[in-house]
Amino acid sequence: MKGSEGDAKLVAEAIEGLVAALARQRHPTGDPEPGILSTFQSIALATLADGGPMRLGSLADTLRTTDATASRTVDVLEQHGLVERRADPEDARGVIVAATAEGRADVRRRRRRLVRLAERALGDLSADETRRVAASLVDLQALLERR
Repeated sequence: MKGSEGDAKLVAEAIEGLVAALARQRHPTGDPEPGILSTFQSIALATLADGGPMRLGSLADTLRTTDATASRTVDVLEQHGLVERRADPEDARGVIVAATAEGRADVRRRRRRLVRLAERALGDLSADETRRVAASLVDLQALLERR
């Protein structure tokens, strides 16, 4: 059975609310600053940290954006020392982009911060309830990715 337009609107509002709630989180004592990167720049950096070096066009395809947007994103990340451009060893005309050690460390810090946020948010739930929340989020991500 397909959901109604109203159901889709509820899901869209919940996603928007979740993203906004994450963005509004203040860092309590001990949490590092969330950083100066945009959400998209953070996603690009994590993609490079997780997937390893790749050509700019491949990064753009992975992020489902244009080469120009990927290039501007890499420019910002490179200015912050989080990625570097290198000659492609398989094609002398090409360039690959790779996360630097600082870039990989930044991704690890961001992920630790998200874990702390999740721990605080889920602190009153049982282990079973926490697993159900996680499973629902994984299912939602899979649904969004397949489109």
